[in-house]
Amino acid sequence: MKYILVCGAVISGIGKGVIASSVGTILKSCGLRVTSIKIDPYLNIDAGTFSPYEHGEVFVLDDGGEVDLDLGNYERFMDVKLHSKNNITTGKIYKQVIEKERKGDFLGRTVQVVPHVTDAIQDWVVDVAQQSVDHDQQCPQVCIIEVSSWFASCCVWCTV
Repeated sequence: MKYILVCGAVISGIGKGVIASSVGTILKSCGLRVTSIKIDPYLNIDAGTFSPYEHGEVFVLDDGGEVDLDLGNYERFMDVKLHSKNNITTGKIYKQVIEKERKGDFLGRTVQVVPHVTDAIQDWVVDVAQQSVDHDQQCPQVCIIEVSSWFASCCVWCTV
């Protein structure tokens, strides 16, 4: 698996999603199998309750996941079918880590951002990057990851 990170520091709306979609389309035209992940800094679990005035439109995936509109661009540009897990939010990661802590998976250790949250991000990316999104049901070869706004500045070095 090869990973391509598209980052934009603290500026939102500069076209990271269009760049990620375009790169994916070019790679697919070269015969590669491509998937995409978007990492958002929101504590929300999904985009379903976002105000369209603040965040824009919400895109609904075939599995019912309510996600950022960029995932809709990825689907249309690259002719793939993404899943809810292709959109990672801080809220999803924290929820997963807290649930593991409550089940006792950390065996009484102090749960911290490093290594527990960063490991959860890495595990999520590796898992989702291997899920088929093409009609042929084959494993992708390349995963394009859009890392949104300040999340890129804070955490990208921990994720891959």
